[in-house]
This record gives sequence, C-alpha cells and structure tokens, in this order.
Amino acid sequence: MKCINCGCELPEGARFCGNCGTPQPEHQQEEQQSGQQVQQRFCPHCGEANDADAVFCSICGKDMNGDGQPVVEETTSKKVPKKLIVGAVGVVAAVVVIGGVVKIVGGLGGSKSDSYITYVKDGYINQSDIEHYKKKPVEYQGRYGSTSDDGENYSAGVSYSKDGKYICYPTDVNYGDDGIEFRLNMQKVGKTEEPVKIDSSVTSYTILDNNKILYKKAGNDTLYINDKKGNKEKIASDVNYFYLDSDQKNIVWSESNGDGTINVCQQDIALKKEKKTLAKDVDSFYASSDLKYVVVQEQDTLYIVENFGEKQKIASGVENPYFSYLDDGGVYYTKQSEETINASDIIEDDCADSDAELERPDEEDYKVEKIEKNDWTGKYEKVESVDEDAYDEAYEKYYDKQERDEIREELEDYEISTPVEKLYYVKDGKETQIDAAVTQTHCYTDYTGKWKGIIYNRYNMEEVPKLKISDIDNAGSIESDYYQLLLESAQTCVYTEKSKTVVLEENFENIWGVTADSKTGYGVKVEDADSDNGDKTYSLYSFSADSNSDGKCKLISDDVGYGEELLRGEDVYYLKDLDEDENGDLYCNEKNIDSDVKMGTLYKVPDSENILYAVDYNKSNGSATLKMYDGKKDKIIADDVYSYLPIDEKHIALLIDYSMKSYRGDLQYYLGKEELKSIDEDVSFIFGGKEIY
Repeated sequence: MKCINCGCELPEGARFCGNCGTPQPEHQQEEQQSGQQVQQRFCPHCGEANDADAVFCSICGKDMNGDGQPVVEETTSKKVPKKLIVGAVGVVAAVVVIGGVVKIVGGLGGSKSDSYITYVKDGYINQSDIEHYKKKPVEYQGRYGSTSDDGENYSAGVSYSKDGKYICYPTDVNYGDDGIEFRLNMQKVGKTEEPVKIDSSVTSYTILDNNKILYKKAGNDTLYINDKKGNKEKIASDVNYFYLDSDQKNIVWSESNGDGTINVCQQDIALKKEKKTLAKDVDSFYASSDLKYVVVQEQDTLYIVENFGEKQKIASGVENPYFSYLDDGGVYYTKQSEETINASDIIEDDCADSDAELERPDEEDYKVEKIEKNDWTGKYEKVESVDEDAYDEAYEKYYDKQERDEIREELEDYEISTPVEKLYYVKDGKETQIDAAVTQTHCYTDYTGKWKGIIYNRYNMEEVPKLKISDIDNAGSIESDYYQLLLESAQTCVYTEKSKTVVLEENFENIWGVTADSKTGYGVKVEDADSDNGDKTYSLYSFSADSNSDGKCKLISDDVGYGEELLRGEDVYYLKDLDEDENGDLYCNEKNIDSDVKMGTLYKVPDSENILYAVDYNKSNGSATLKMYDGKKDKIIADDVYSYLPIDEKHIALLIDYSMKSYRGDLQYYLGKEELKSIDEDVSFIFGGKEIY
C-alpha cells in the first residue's frame, strides 16, 4: 500500500505514514502488496514493524528515533473516516507534531499530564483524569469539527505542556486546500472558560518546554512561535520540514524554492540571532537529534554541515542514504554500480562442438527403399521414398543450430548492466566501502541507535552459474535469465563497525529487528509452498548480530505470519498457523502463549515488559477481547474492546461496545483490577487510541 499524501510505500495495515505522518484511510489498509517484500525497522515504543526508512511509526504514529528527538515534517493531512481516527495520537508527554496530528513521545514520567485521557464526545473535546477518575470529565469550549452524513470527520491532535498546566487543542477542524486546518486554542488544564486563541488555519503544532507554541499555518506554510498570551513571531514562510533539537534551543528547517529544490536554514528558537542559510538549492535534508549534524542531498551528492558551519562534501554518486546513525556522525549509503558484463562472459556454449558438426540435411540422405503393395496390380514392389520423420528431426536440430548461431552473433557486442549497488559508510570524512555487490533492496538499520550496524542482501557473484546456450530461447531473454540467477545467489550479511561482513547461512527477505542487547537478530526466509497457487511459506530464524557473529542461523518457527512480529527486549513474539481470517497462535520464544489471536494487534505496553493483543475478533463491529501477557501468564483486560490507550500496565483507557453506525461507545478505565471503571458514554474516539482491526 502507498501513502495517500506522499506516495511512500507502507507496511500492510499501516494507520499512519512512516514518512509524512498522514493517517491512512481504511481501503489503503486492506490493499495487498503482492510479491513486494521490504526490509523493516521496529518502533521503540510499540515494537511494530515499519519500512526501513520510516521516521514515524505507521501503527502508533510516534517518533521512531526514540524519546529525545522532536521532529516536525510537512503537514498535508488527508480526510479520513471518523471510525479510523482512533489511534491518531500517542500517550501524552513530550510532544512531536507531524501532518497536523500531534505525536506524543513517552509514557508516564512523573508529569501530571501523563494521567489525562482526552477524547471527543458530541463534537467537543473532553478530558478525564485517571488519578481522579471519579470526578466529572472536563469539556472544553469550541466544537472539534463537523461530522458529515456519511460518518466522516477530520483528524487533529491534542497535547499538554510538559508541566501539565496547559492544554492545546484544535477546534473548527476542516479540510482546506492545503490539507487539514484548525483553530488552535490554549487553556489552563481543567478550566472551561473561553480559551486563548493561538491562531486559525493551523496545520501542525508543538508545545515547547517553556510553554510557547511552535506551529505552521496553511496558505504560505508559514512557521510561527507564539506564547500563551497569543503574541506571535514569524520564523519563515514556505516551510516544508523542520527539526527542533532535544534541548529546544535551535531549529533547522527547509524552505521551498518552488522549483522542487529547497533551502535549509537554521536559527535559535529565541530568535535573538539572524537566521543562517546552511544550504541552497538542494533536494532533501536530515538532521541529528542535537542538530550537530545536518546532511543535505543535492542530486546524487551528500554534504554534511557540522555545528551550523559550512557544508562539506562527503559522498557523490549516492543512490540510497541511511541516516540511522547520524547522531554519531555516520551515514550508510549505496552507489549504483557502473560496471557492465559482456554477455559472452556469462554464457557457456555447451553446443559448440555438436553444432560445428551439423550441416543442413539433404533429402537424398534420408531416402529409403520400402516394400509396398501396388493398389492397381495388387503386387508388392520396391519403392524409394524420403523418411519424413528422420528428415524433420534432423532439420529441426539444424534449425535450432541456426538460431544458436544468430544468438552467438548477437552476443559478440551484447553488454548487460549489473543490477548491483555498492554499500558505503562515511564518518569523520572517511569513506569505507563495505560491499560491492549489494542487491537493490532496502537495508536494515536500527533507528533506536542502540545496535550499530547494518544488515543487507548481496549477490554472490562468484557463485552465479553461467547460462547455457542450449537453455536460451533468444538473445532478448538473456538479461532476465541472468538476473534470475543473481537472485538465486543472494546472501544476507551482517556488518558492524567493529567487524567485517559476515555472511549468514540463510537468505532473508525480511529482517524483523535486533534485540535490545544488540546481540541477536531475527529474519524471515520466504520460500515457495508445495502448491500450484503461488503461496509462500515464511520461516523465522535467529542469528548473531554482534561482532562475534559466526553466520549461523537457528530455526525458531516455520509457518509464521509474515509481518506479524514484536520484539520486547530479548524476547520475540510471533503468530503462526494463520487462518483465512488472519487469526493464529501466539508464541514467545517458541513457547505457545494463546490461540485465536488477531494479526496486527500485538502491542508493547509503554514503559513495561508486558504486551497487549486481541483474541476472538468480531469483524462485524471491529471489536475483540483485549488481553495482556506479562511474560508468565495472560489475563483478560476487557471484552468487546474497539480501541484502547495504554498508559502503563495498570492504566488503560478502553472504548467498549462501540457502534459502527453511530460511531459511539463507552469510555472505561482498566486500573489493574478485573473490574472496569466507567468514565463516560457516547464517546466518538480517544486521542492516541489503538484500534483493533
């Protein structure tokens, strides 16, 4: 499936775009990616699989770079069905904004805001406090947005200040020419009088630690900073993407030039100094969490800007850069190989000797005498005739020889470009070539920054067999036949800064991830099933991913559900034996945990070793029984759950008995005990809620 906004390829079932953050409509999530397998990385918050280049989690919507890097990107959200809005925003704490949807980083961390559950009821934003759940919920002024007759709404987020004293929330949410727009309001938490209007036509925002608001407006994509009194200062216009450092002292952004290129600029967030242009007329840029390193790409050339100084060229001929380890100043990237192969060098002429002896058959050589009965005289007589079968067989061989001669003639000047890339790593100005025969597929890197390495697939060029001329139908098929042999030679490799490349025993089409201790990786081997309908089988293996890797692989399980996995510390969870409705048996490290588990519902509880998952899924109303597993035993959290928002293992907000016709349900709390606490009725959605479907 592809993002409805930026067109980026997304994992099946993605609810957010990992590149631009845009919520994805339901039909997108139901599309199948037949035959397309990509490398993945895993969200450090929920553990879900994402595309290797994802910046934000496609499942929970949170920043994939950990807890320390607020990143804001282009804000062009799309209209989505109301029933899909659950899951638009994460758990309240430090805030990151993307696509007009506030992404919340972190979980319970001592801030008062961590206990607030915010939701929409009757078109208004309401707030309930887990710590004081018996108190009446607070309803803030201003309608969130209008709901059309077909049950659609618009998605925009709510966030709290770090000190928990203020709430920022949208009203008058609508869909304009530039995507989602809304009036942004700021109010003291719990107060119901008229809020402070920050601005109208806002497309995205984030609250800074000093309670100022950084936001973008529709129209000219103007970036402003505003205090809680409504005083605003303009930073820049035509802003595409921007990064705010973890200390919230500096901001780096890109300004569109209108011709597809951008200028990259920097300024202190206090606006006491003049803005500085770091690069002009480039195509893209990326920054480390502390903004010490800013990398820009101009066509196929990479430049690095260190400490807001002058840009320095670090690589040219770049195809695909990987910025996972930019915080350390390092960048992985691939370059297109410019090498070509003469077709005659990859073909074995196994018919050369036999063809040299073949001459055009002559009918005279195939005449034979036969005794046949004369139909007129009735007598048997000797007659001479051509043995048609023998002649045709000989001529067919000669005809094949002629075709091979034509192929031989074409091969004399026939060249094939090798579909390989060279893999490099550059740091401190030193470029290191890691491999010269990398496949044109995504590489796996760890965006949490804990594991320092890269896992990639390469062609084993030395072991690729030659094509036999007897198997070639025509010269036009040589290239595709050779590429197929290359694919069959593919190997999966592990490389870390402290070791050379290690070739694994098995070839993996998908890497699930590397454990928190950076020692063990998990990969999926894909093979054709024993059937005629094109089915595939998926087998899960583990392998050593550190500098001591010996390349050996251990089979964990066969018949696993492709793409359904979750790493929790050093534990790996997976489904196997999926039925046609995508329900299967849940395992942890080869131990069977539960059955009838819905694919796509594995979720790591924030700041906990527990996982949540759904069983007994009801397709008609999108609800299921929500369960939690703590590593030893499982327990039921609630039945008929439509969506949920876990704060920690003892605090979970639940939307139960949800009507798909009226888009309303009951909001309840799980507080660590079997009995649930009722909070409100007729709730449309929870900000940050995770849907079960």
